[in-house]
Amino acid sequence: MQENHSWFAQINPSVKLAALLYVMLLLISTSRLQVTFALLVLAAVGVCCSGWQLSTLFLRLMPYSVLFLLTFWMMATFGKGETELWTFGWFRITEESLTHAWLVATRMLAFVLLSVTFVATTDATRFVMSLIHQCRLPVRLAYGFLAGLRFIPIFRQSIRTIRQARRVRQQRSFWPWQTFFDISLPLFTTSILRSEQIAIAMEARQFRVNRTYYVEPVVTRGDLAFLLIIVTLATSLRLFV
Repeated sequence: MQENHSWFAQINPSVKLAALLYVMLLLISTSRLQVTFALLVLAAVGVCCSGWQLSTLFLRLMPYSVLFLLTFWMMATFGKGETELWTFGWFRITEESLTHAWLVATRMLAFVLLSVTFVATTDATRFVMSLIHQCRLPVRLAYGFLAGLRFIPIFRQSIRTIRQARRVRQQRSFWPWQTFFDISLPLFTTSILRSEQIAIAMEARQFRVNRTYYVEPVVTRGDLAFLLIIVTLATSLRLFV
């Protein structure tokens, strides 16, 4: 997770998450293509307000566009239906399967855009603090979740270091699964050592007793206004489109 200086990034993370989850719930509950496409447009507007440049946004969404095309193709060619539109060998596209393919692929892309919007505009530490103060998440679970997020870049650096060490020593595996174990075993070992060090440090600093916080996130009127606008707009699209 990373936070930028856009207006969307200033919203309380818990409120933002609640609004996006509500839109996702509407996407799951509807089977109308028009409503799904309208919610997709709403999600696209959210991505455009996330503060990313268009070039960066395009590069980030390229893999998901490929996934969108593959999902659409699989649902369209292998779905069931009576009104046949096109057939070639094993592939058979019907009117019903084509409609269902558009629905599933559009819903999936809307989920991706909503998730990207949240991740691009939310700081991990601020998100966890919001879960503690607004959602009353237990401190031990919240800080465990935060520690897991902080481990992700450490894992990436460790994997890069192991690969460079293997390249210097000219170590090559004949089978792909051997490479997987050669990298995962030292990574797993170092992860256990780091997690034990973190646990000892938390216990040494009286982690469970009367915690104080440097920053306590609050819900402002702007956050409530944002939630009300998103809920009203998404509900209107669900009911009237």
